Amino acid sequence: MYRLFADLLGDTRGYHRRRIRRQASLNVERSAAELGDQARVLLAQRVRDANSRFPAYGARLRAHGLSPDVAGAWTMLEALPVWTREDQRCLFEGLGSPPAPASFVHSTGGSTGVPLRFYVTRESYEWRCAVSDRGYSWAGAEEGQRSFYVWGTPVNEPRPAQKVKAAVHHWLQRREYFDSFDFCDDRKALCCEAINRVRPLALVGYAGNLVELARFVRDNPGRLKWRSRTVVTAAEGLAPGGRELLEEHLGNEVFMSYGSREFMLIGMECSEHRGYHVSSDNLHVEVADEDGRPLPPGETGRILITDLHNAANPFIRYEIGDFGVMAAEPCPCGLPFPLLASVEGRAQELIRTPSGRTLTALFMPHLMKEFPWVEGYQIAQSVPKRLTVRLVAKQPLTAELTEPIRGALAEKVGAEMKIEFEKVQQLAKNRTGKTPIVVEEGTADGRRLLLR
Repeated sequence: MYRLFADLLGDTRGYHRRRIRRQASLNVERSAAELGDQARVLLAQRVRDANSRFPAYGARLRAHGLSPDVAGAWTMLEALPVWTREDQRCLFEGLGSPPAPASFVHSTGGSTGVPLRFYVTRESYEWRCAVSDRGYSWAGAEEGQRSFYVWGTPVNEPRPAQKVKAAVHHWLQRREYFDSFDFCDDRKALCCEAINRVRPLALVGYAGNLVELARFVRDNPGRLKWRSRTVVTAAEGLAPGGRELLEEHLGNEVFMSYGSREFMLIGMECSEHRGYHVSSDNLHVEVADEDGRPLPPGETGRILITDLHNAANPFIRYEIGDFGVMAAEPCPCGLPFPLLASVEGRAQELIRTPSGRTLTALFMPHLMKEFPWVEGYQIAQSVPKRLTVRLVAKQPLTAELTEPIRGALAEKVGAEMKIEFEKVQQLAKNRTGKTPIVVEEGTADGRRLLLR
């Protein structure tokens, strides 16, 4: 019922919703080669649009030795400039009006809550929704299926009219949302009660929040009486043992998704659970080195994304801030979409060292997987000479347990760094409810700020 209503409304408004969703559905049956040919045409079109609509992007092309005639853009992909968040902020500030017909502004709070703004065309938005619904359907969580979202709060407080519109929209989609930004035990108990009442087929949420909920259910038998068929994780990755924890206490099968505010769904697990199938009919995803050169499958590098349908913003080789690895072998499921084997984490989360260097926190997941007694971890830092490792664990923190972690960390941050340990019940979240690896603390008013 919802899908029929939404399709009719979208077509009435000229959004071409049914046509786009039909094409997204048919693309599942196409070959990878056919989707690649289509992407080549769309990429060349996006580069031509960006060159003509955004003088700053045209200047970047010429600085890279590229002519405005970019019909062969796909073969020159590694020669195209990488588009950064700072590039995007500067470009948006210089725009006086929407750069494409019927485009509108979206924003993301990023790692610090400082908005990153960009324009989106209606065609691009409909494609984003179509491929998101297609990916979520592999987990039985598409629109119209009874789903429960353990979610965060908006970065900016919505207006009353927006709240009403969202509530109606969610009701029609059969999706209920639970605000898990403040996720103390009392709130987790209320969340369990809501899940018992809704009885969702799919449980969707930030990975960190779902892991916290699973621990609460494990430690409080009888609180959660309903078991979902599937659990869909978003916004963050799962540490080793996380999938097993969710499947033991929340739902029968876990599906991991990878997305962002800039693009919505980037990739989604299928039932084989071998990585994220990239929405390649909507986005082109690369893994590149520091110089922007594409890396072969199996090697870790920066994730660059090109939006194939958004003519209102030069999201071309956009550096989203994550590291990842492309799969060396195709998925046996038969889907034609490329496989992103893993997403390693945020590039922006940094630890400051006494020597003045900054160290990416991406090594933390690889380190902490060696300590199965650790159920959650986070680094808090206020000054370069001291950091606190916060750990969620059942047993008391003893020197015998923590010394191996201290030693491994000291090798990375230097022996002059003072490393302390603190046992906590819950890790700090940012303004949108996500759980970062690194937080900066110690400001005058005691607020928590994320390191960039």
